[in-house]
Amino acid sequence: MADRWPAALIVIIIVAACAVPPGVAAPPAPNSEDARIMSPQEAWITSRHDSQNNACCDIGDGRPTEANLVTVVDWDDVTRTHWRAHITPDHFPGESDRWVVIPDEKIVAGANPVGVPILWLYKGRVQCFAPPDMY
Repeated sequence: MADRWPAALIVIIIVAACAVPPGVAAPPAPNSEDARIMSPQEAWITSRHDSQNNACCDIGDGRPTEANLVTVVDWDDVTRTHWRAHITPDHFPGESDRWVVIPDEKIVAGANPVGVPILWLYKGRVQCFAPPDMY
C-alpha cells in the first residue's frame, strides 16, 4: 500500500496542473482599479489586434499600465523612439517589476477609448500595446 501513494500523488499533481493552464491571465478583480478602468471598454479591449493582425488576447491579458516614449541611439548612430511600459506585480500577478520596450509591431493602431495605456501580456511576453489616447 505504501508503494501506491507516490503514484497516486503524482496522478493528483498532474490532474491539478492540467486543470489550470499555465500563463492564463484572469480578468481584473471585480472591484479593482483595473476593472474600473477597463470594464466599460471590454468590447474594445477584447477585439484588438497588433499591426500584424495578431489578436491581443482578451481582457484577462490586458491591464492599464504606466508608459512613456524613450529615444535611443543604436550602435549604428540611428536614433529611434519607442514606447516602453511598466510591468508590475500589482497589475500582472506573478511578473517581476520591470520596464519593457514595446516592439513596433505590437502597437495597436487607432484611438484608445480607455484613455490610458493598455498592455497585453501573456506568459511574460508583450502581445499588444495601446498607447494613451492623446498619442
